[in-house]
Amino acid sequence: MVTGAGRGLGRAVAVALASEGARVSLCDESDEELGTTVSLIEKNGGSVWATCIDLADAIACGDFVDRVTGRVQRLDVLVNNAAVLRLAGVEEQSVGGWTHTLAVNLTAPFILSRGLLPSLRLEGGSLINVSSRAGIRAFESEAAYCASKFGLEALTKCLALELEGSRVSVNTITPGMRIKPTSLTSAEEAALPAAERERWSKPDPIMPAVLLLARLRGEVSGRRFDALRLSKALLSEAPEAIMARLGELAE
Repeated sequence: MVTGAGRGLGRAVAVALASEGARVSLCDESDEELGTTVSLIEKNGGSVWATCIDLADAIACGDFVDRVTGRVQRLDVLVNNAAVLRLAGVEEQSVGGWTHTLAVNLTAPFILSRGLLPSLRLEGGSLINVSSRAGIRAFESEAAYCASKFGLEALTKCLALELEGSRVSVNTITPGMRIKPTSLTSAEEAALPAAERERWSKPDPIMPAVLLLARLRGEVSGRRFDALRLSKALLSEAPEAIMARLGELAE
């Protein structure tokens, strides 16, 4: 299952998992963008189910969990990717904006992880929380976003402690390169000058790292990985060799 699968990194992850034979369940706030992802997967013969959801709505998140567990008994991978980023200094930040950012970026992953853990436990699984540099560093005008990502890192480590000894891995991953801002829609991206769009890299080169982490079943947990660094390592070493020293490759 992948959240925020309508564009950018979330779409790339969904397509990559489906290409490996996974039956993917997806959600996004944009019906149009989500439809494009679904079309890409189906065009390549993949199996996909998708629905629009407002992840800022806790009740909607709970309902989504019920719908997913009603469709599939076992869940192998959960990727909490969806996030919003709205620049604002602390003095200018509205309470509503602060609350919305934490709801999407932190509370939704909590609700989804808690609700889907029984399905992940059945035969083991991997829970991947998408973080960023803002999960370990402070940035001006990003207090809400940084707070949410610092919180996501903490949630990951706490959950890993609680699941120690199980066959469920919980880790965070950060792109390791500049990709399109997480909350920028396809339409907003298209309206920007070409020079600005060209500053962003496509997320496809970091999919090997995501696919490797998706295969974890408790071997490594509670760690943070730079997806670009891990993907580059996979170019020069066999996956089995990387798995043997995966802890060394964590940040």
